[in-house]
Amino acid sequence: MSKVVLVPVPPDEVRDGLYSVIGGALAAGEPAPSWVAVDDGSDAWVVEISSRPAAERMRSVVAAAGANALVTAQRLGIGGAMWLPPSSLGALEAFAAADAAKLPITPDAAVLDLLEGGSSIHAASIADRSFWRAQLGDRELATMLAELAIALGVPASILAWPALVVAGRDATDIEDAWREIVSLGEAVGPEISVLQVQADEIAGGILDAVYGALLKASPTRGPSGSTQPQPIHELPHGRRVGWWWLEKAQAPEEDGWFVTPVEVTPSRCQWHLDGGEQSGTVAEVLTSEEVTELDGVVAARIPGWASRGLRPGSPAGLLAARIAEAAARQGLPLWIPGVDEEALRFVLGLPGTIWVDGPAVPS
Repeated sequence: MSKVVLVPVPPDEVRDGLYSVIGGALAAGEPAPSWVAVDDGSDAWVVEISSRPAAERMRSVVAAAGANALVTAQRLGIGGAMWLPPSSLGALEAFAAADAAKLPITPDAAVLDLLEGGSSIHAASIADRSFWRAQLGDRELATMLAELAIALGVPASILAWPALVVAGRDATDIEDAWREIVSLGEAVGPEISVLQVQADEIAGGILDAVYGALLKASPTRGPSGSTQPQPIHELPHGRRVGWWWLEKAQAPEEDGWFVTPVEVTPSRCQWHLDGGEQSGTVAEVLTSEEVTELDGVVAARIPGWASRGLRPGSPAGLLAARIAEAAARQGLPLWIPGVDEEALRFVLGLPGTIWVDGPAVPS
């Protein structure tokens, strides 16, 4: 019997099939995940694993009966996924994805105690926060801020805003280090807003002072012109077909259409595509069922946060495959954002017309 823990323990007929494919994946040399969460159509597995450490979740797998479980797994940062009923190939890919998942960097919140009374306390948060939370997700933004903390090399802590609190560095130091972090990662990334917390404001505790400063601050935008509109290419031929950015601008070289977000919520955006005969709405979808309900749109898009970690055997990979099949049946292009080199190899195998942007796309 497999030593991999099933969370929660499913009925015998499901358990026996899972143990069979898990045993085969382990025999093939794939590292064992921390556990396999089993979707039984209820929230039992979510309740049971939601309090477990983020690093443990990244090294784990969900066995999903439906797409909603994959969406939840993506939100929780679970590294691998396979469909129920289980298959040997699905287990192999899920275990490999969980083993390769990027572990989160989690500075200890207790460091806040070390910042009390510091001569220079700053909080760095994301400009255009609503958009970038939908585009990259809180977990990715927190990871980028943690990388910033490491680059600064001073006492720091990550708050659940997400925001970085640092001592002993001025705003210019923080902004310069952030530009280095962004340039090494995404093809384009957010700007940050840096607030100084005065010493006389932290008498009641630095946590209260920082959250108070963040709540009082007016919504901020990234510096105008700090980045340029980003290209979107169509697969499989790779031709550039358009551009996207946070606000309407003229497409570089005056070619292709231009798409901008017109409505932003914490989990997804609605976009407007301006391209003459092709003008219209680009709707974001999380499941193939949502694709079939679309009407009067020019394309579908997977939200940026939901396409993070796009690999065979990942929650994002399983979702994207089903969404691409549904979009192809509907005759709709599917826009997948934030595609890196590894994700590109996966995306090239998807059916239908695919639009991509991200680090793997030539600028």
